[in-house]
Amino acid sequence: MRRLALLLLAMASILVSCSTDIDLYADYKQVPIIYGLLDANADTNFIKITRAFYVEGDAYQAALNPDSSNYPGKLDVRLIEFQNGDSIREIVLDTITLHNKQPGVFYHPDQKLYYTTERLKANTTRNHYTYRLKVVLPDRILNTKADMVGNSGFDIQSLGVNFSKEYFGMVPRRFNFFPAINGAIYQVSMSFTFLEQRTPDDDSVPRTMSWNIGTFTDDLFTSHMDGDAYVFHYQPEDFYSNLIDFLGADTAIPGLQRFIGDYPVEISISAGGEKLRQYVYNNDLSNGFTAGDNEFTLIDHGYGVFSSRMTIKRNVRLAGETVPELVANRYWGFKFIGGR
Repeated sequence: MRRLALLLLAMASILVSCSTDIDLYADYKQVPIIYGLLDANADTNFIKITRAFYVEGDAYQAALNPDSSNYPGKLDVRLIEFQNGDSIREIVLDTITLHNKQPGVFYHPDQKLYYTTERLKANTTRNHYTYRLKVVLPDRILNTKADMVGNSGFDIQSLGVNFSKEYFGMVPRRFNFFPAINGAIYQVSMSFTFLEQRTPDDDSVPRTMSWNIGTFTDDLFTSHMDGDAYVFHYQPEDFYSNLIDFLGADTAIPGLQRFIGDYPVEISISAGGEKLRQYVYNNDLSNGFTAGDNEFTLIDHGYGVFSSRMTIKRNVRLAGETVPELVANRYWGFKFIGGR
């Protein structure tokens, strides 16, 4: 059977006019696949540029061959920077091969990406930045734009989280942050880090448990504001259910000790642009930016997404009775050591 295979790379951490009515079987040689999320806070920005391919027989076997997905050689790929509508800089992207892709449907472990180490510009109260991606393909020139997300005002307001058992089954707890300029979709996650020492003679090593709070639209947040801040809600029960999965419910180990510091929980909030919001929700990626069946596209005459994002992270305290309750569970061996 003749099958069409599309390389759909999910990028971490991974839309002006559009056409979603593409005849892939007729025009397979001309369908590019582009994934790029520009981040002004990143040291390096990567863009994946591949193509649809059409094969006889088993498409999964063909997908293991890089030549099926990659354009030959090195394409002319540029980012044109606009400040308040005026073109002010042009950045030529180079290629790099990453060697740590895990085995899967598509070729591995090497992946060819286009990248730049030029620092991109974040928005300010006076300047708005847009980047146009220009890709010279063998048969045409492709252009698509992304408005930059975020500014220095995108920040976390709350100083702690409270997982105390007294709130189990009650109204979810609240956490406040200030929104990002051009932020249309937000992905929120938490992580809990502690030191673990198996015996008194062993060195203590850090361990981190992470879990996803959810993906939310700007429209939802604007209807749940606290002054100028956005509010997301979390369930204290989720912390304990994840911790039980991470450590075990009753795994007392002789000599094991775990140490909690002053700021053991990290809040991570990623703001994405409007094109990313459309891409996520039209592809049912509501559980995250990097999952789902990627059929909807905002790349004109192609597939994928080109947008922007910005991520902020902040370590916060465990509030209320959370620390005493963790210490009281003798199976887990937690001790509070503060800033030591």
